[in-house]
Amino acid sequence: MTYKAIIFDMGGVCVGSPFEGIMKFEKEHNLPHNYINVIIVFFGENGAFQRLERGELSLNEFYPIFSFFLSNPINKQYYIQHLKSRGETTLPQIPDQISIDGKLLFRKMMFESTKIDPIVFTALKKLRSSNKFKLAALTNNFPMQTDDLKIEFLELKRLFDEYFESSVIGLRKPDPKIYLYACEKLGIEPKDAIFLDDIGMNLKTAMNLGMRTIKVELGRSEKAIKELEQLTGILLFDNNKTKL
Repeated sequence: MTYKAIIFDMGGVCVGSPFEGIMKFEKEHNLPHNYINVIIVFFGENGAFQRLERGELSLNEFYPIFSFFLSNPINKQYYIQHLKSRGETTLPQIPDQISIDGKLLFRKMMFESTKIDPIVFTALKKLRSSNKFKLAALTNNFPMQTDDLKIEFLELKRLFDEYFESSVIGLRKPDPKIYLYACEKLGIEPKDAIFLDDIGMNLKTAMNLGMRTIKVELGRSEKAIKELEQLTGILLFDNNKTKL
């Protein structure tokens, strides 16, 4: 199969995962593992985080709404239901009163997302040098001022031919429309693309549309890039340590 484009997620693929920030926050505040992510997902497309990523909320509007949703006492019930639906028989201890500062949590999440993955960064540079593929980012994000971005991040961003942002487009993964939007802008069919992401539901939509998918597991980008190397036929690793 000859591919024409490679589409990368950002958080959890090209840069650190916000999930790492969530896990650190949970440990620091004595919350059970995956509690916050379960709640974020539970509120669905009308949740504060989802609305932020579609550009419907500014950060100042987002913070109090995010705090309110995460601190709702009913969340404990949703979390327990989630565990039971997965067949969990041993339920963790959950604090009686949970009050989550959405702004503090969000900052911790975003701090992890500023760390560029050197393995993926090297692979992108080698793919760019090959001139064999269109390179794109397809990210669920939120509006940011350019001044807030590190120079290294801007250098990473310049490696892409197209940079598709949910907050700009008004759609977010896993909505099939945003994948089709990206393909149209790239001038390709979904079957012509390789798509890398760290979230299963995002990969499922891409696969259903006909894309070749690669899951980037937390802390295991090397495994994903080895798979990408096999699909592209291009050596994507550097013997020397990548310097940003």
